[in-house]
Order: sequence, then C-alpha cells, then structure tokens
Amino acid sequence: MIETNRDGSVLFLSCDLQNSTQFKQSSAAAAHQEWVPTFLAFYNEFPAALGEIIADRFPYLTGQLTLWKAVGDELIFTCRLIAESQCCDAIDAWVAAMDRFESNVLQKTPMTLKGGAFLATVPFPDRQVAIPRRDVETGSELDAEKLNESILARDVDPADYLLDYVGPSIDTGFRILKFAAHRYFVMTVDVAHLVFAHSVASDIPRDAYFLGTHRLKGVWEGRPYPVFALARELGDIPSQALALALGASDLVDDEYPSCPATNAVDALVAYRHSPSWPGVVHLDAARDDEFAADPRVVAQRIHLNRLQDDSEKPLVTGDAGEGDIDRLPLT
Repeated sequence: MIETNRDGSVLFLSCDLQNSTQFKQSSAAAAHQEWVPTFLAFYNEFPAALGEIIADRFPYLTGQLTLWKAVGDELIFTCRLIAESQCCDAIDAWVAAMDRFESNVLQKTPMTLKGGAFLATVPFPDRQVAIPRRDVETGSELDAEKLNESILARDVDPADYLLDYVGPSIDTGFRILKFAAHRYFVMTVDVAHLVFAHSVASDIPRDAYFLGTHRLKGVWEGRPYPVFALARELGDIPSQALALALGASDLVDDEYPSCPATNAVDALVAYRHSPSWPGVVHLDAARDDEFAADPRVVAQRIHLNRLQDDSEKPLVTGDAGEGDIDRLPLT
C-alpha cells in the first residue's frame, strides 16, 4: 500500500542522458546493440549509486527518494519535503550520484548527464491524482474531483492505481529542464529559493548561477522567468578560464554569471512575492517563515475535505507526523 494525500511540497529530481541518440545510432553501437548495457546500467546503477550516497552522507533520507517516471533516457524521482534541509540534501545526493555514474559508467561513451529540479505543491496549485490501471467499475456516483479525493483518502494498492501529479508547477518544471546542461543543474525559482536560503542560513557556501530570463510558454502569464542553476565540478574547462580572463562570462558560450547565494536570495524573494507568482511552497517543519504553511494550501484542503463523504475521515494539512520531523537533521 502507498501513503497518499499528504499535503505539501514535493521535490522532483531529473537526470537525463545527453547524446544518447548519437550513441544508439552510431554504426558499431547499432550493429551490435552495444548501447543496451549502458542504458540498462543507467536504469539500475544510477539509483544504486544514489542509494549508496544517501546511506553514506544523508542516512535520514533513506527511502525518501522514489521513482516517479522513467521517460526514455530520463529518470525522474520525487521526494516529499517537510523542511528546507531535505531539499538541499536531496539535490546534493542527486548531483553526487550523477558525478559517480558518469565516472564509473559513461567515460567510454560520448554520453554525459544533465539534470535539474522543480517543485510541485498539493493540493494547491497542483494535485495528486489516482489513475485506474485497468477498466474497473467504480460503483460511485461521485463527481471526478470527489471520487479522486475519496480514493486518495485511503491507502492505495499500486496494483490498482497509478499515482501521479498534475498541475502548473509540473508544466513549469519541464519547461525549465530544457535549459539543463552538462555543467549546469537547473532549478525553478521556488527550488532555487529553498536551496540558497537554506545555504545562507546554515553557512553552506554556494554560488548561484544565472542562465538568463526566458519567456516560457504558458508560464507566469508569459513574463520573463529567471533560470537559476548550480554548477557541477567537472574539472578544468577552457571556457571557464577564458571567461575568467575576460572578466565577462556573457562573451563565452556556455558560461554564465554567478553570485553568492546571499545575493541570489534577495532577487528570488522579489520574484516569489510578485503579483500572480505561480509557485507555492508549503513545508510543515520549515525553519524560515517564507516556506511555512501556505494559506492557499490550507484553504484548498478544507474545500476538498468538504467534498468527501461524511463517512470519510477529514485530512488535516500541517501535520507532518512526529516520526518524519524526528528524522530530520538539526541544521
């Protein structure tokens, strides 16, 4: 059975094979299917590397990162968040797993990895949905929204239902992932704010890289959306030396300006406080009030509870559970 309908923010972590089409269609790889072992290794050894890193560096995260989707050459995992530290540590573990897999498996191929992170918050502005895996008679006259909530309010057997997430934050996340590059791990504004604010509060040195503002179809009413990133340590790269020599990263392809996390936080706050900002963060055990219980999430939960049958036990937003909070690190 799967625990469902726990309100709050969910972190999505993406890892994508670059140059995979070139590798699969190269004459030698295609003729002898030499690409198959590498792809099987990606599906198996990358999650294994992630698990090893979590066990070694972030044991409290054990079991919290789970597969959401495997989309061709991309793996996407989720992690339900109740505190800022989870977001930072999950991303650090994910990037470390990318580094390890590249070093151990991809060195002899033309492929590399790129990745990014985005956030969804349920039940507002996003939703968790239960999709029947087969054609079954529900035996219910409930409308679609009420039926979905009645299913999520009980333990769901994964053999019967596929649990998924939908909503504007998911759409934004996939738009942002298009800017991911080998060196740059991209993040939506809400994720970047969590990461850099927690880094500042915990005295963790981080630089925020800025990949420009972009008008993303259907996102924030078409206004320019800022794309932030973490830079992966990939060794000596000539373009970095050139950008440093010139003192102008904008003159060099694939080089972007950076600033200390402290400076980035001020800009991120300005964006997240602007009118009609589409993102929402809701953490039950947040250290910073910026990320604490969002009234829109609470209001939506009240509305959804009213939709349920009187026999259903109402869900309560804001209860993370003592066990979850106890597993978090103190910093």
